[in-house]
Amino acid sequence: MSKFEAIYEQAKLFESKAVIAVVVPDLRSLEAVKRAEELGLASAAFFMTTTTDQEILDRVRESQYPYYVLDSAEEAADYAVSATAAGECQMLMKGNLDTSILLRAVLKKDSGLTTGKLLTHVGWLDMPSYHKLFILTDGGMIPYPSLEQKEQILQHAVRCAQKMGVAEPKVAVLAASEKVNPKLKESTDAAFLKDQSLEGKYGNCIVEGPISFDLAYVPAAAAIKGYLSPVAGDADILLLPDLVSGNILAKALAFGGGGAMGGLIVGAEVPILLISRSASAQEVMNSIALGTVMAQSPEEREER
Repeated sequence: MSKFEAIYEQAKLFESKAVIAVVVPDLRSLEAVKRAEELGLASAAFFMTTTTDQEILDRVRESQYPYYVLDSAEEAADYAVSATAAGECQMLMKGNLDTSILLRAVLKKDSGLTTGKLLTHVGWLDMPSYHKLFILTDGGMIPYPSLEQKEQILQHAVRCAQKMGVAEPKVAVLAASEKVNPKLKESTDAAFLKDQSLEGKYGNCIVEGPISFDLAYVPAAAAIKGYLSPVAGDADILLLPDLVSGNILAKALAFGGGGAMGGLIVGAEVPILLISRSASAQEVMNSIALGTVMAQSPEEREER
C-alpha cells in the first residue's frame, strides 16, 4: 500500500465505522466490503433487485449485513440514496448498474444528498517516482469545465487534501507550458485561478499556474528552467484542463508508471465510489479507505 498506508491507519482510528450503501452488488463489491470490514475500515448495507444473481443473493444473506430487494436498479438506487440521506449509510458505492442511474438518484432535488455544488472526481495517486500522495482532478465527471466549474473543482480538491491532513495544499493548474498564451484557454484560466488564490478566494492553499506537468512533478526540471515556485516539484494537487487529459494522465501514471490509485466523487453530502471495471482490487480498497476518512463528521474527527 506504500503511501496509502497512512490513509488506512487514519480510517481505522474512527470509533464509528462508516457504512457503505452498495447499490446492486456484484462479486467484486462483495469481496471489497468483506475485506474492508476485515481491515476495520467500514461496514455495508446492500440494495439489490429481484433479478440479482442467486449466488450474490445467497452470499449477501450469509454475510449478516442488512440488505433490501427492490424491483429495479432505479428503485434500488433511490432507496439506497434515501437510507444514506437518513444517516443509515455514510457512503454510496456503485455495483452492477449504470452510473447514470445512481447519479440521477443522487441529484434529484428531494434526494437529501444534493448540496448545490458540482459533483467532481478526485483521484489520489501514489507513484514510485514521487515523494508523496497527490490528487489528480477532474478525470471522471466534467468533460470540458468552464472557468467557474474549475473553481469548484479546485475548491473540492483543496478540501479533500485538507481532510487528509495537508493544511496548505499546493495546487498545480496544468497547461502545456508555464507561459500565459491568450490562444490557450487552459493557460488563461490557470492564471486567473492563481490570481484569485492570491486574494484568498480559495482559502488556505497555494495555487500555481499555468505550469507544465514536468515542472509540477520533477524538481530537477524546474531547476533547469529556473522556475521558482513552492509548487514546483512538490504539488499536492494537479488540476487538469479537461476530463480527457485528466483521464489519460491518471491511467498513464497508474498503468504505465506503476502507480497505485484511489478515487471518489465529491460534492454531494457523502462520498460516492464509482469504481471502473478495470480497477484493481487494491484500487477499490484504496477508494474505500479514502471514503471512510472523507465521510467522518467534524465532531468525530475532533474526537480522534
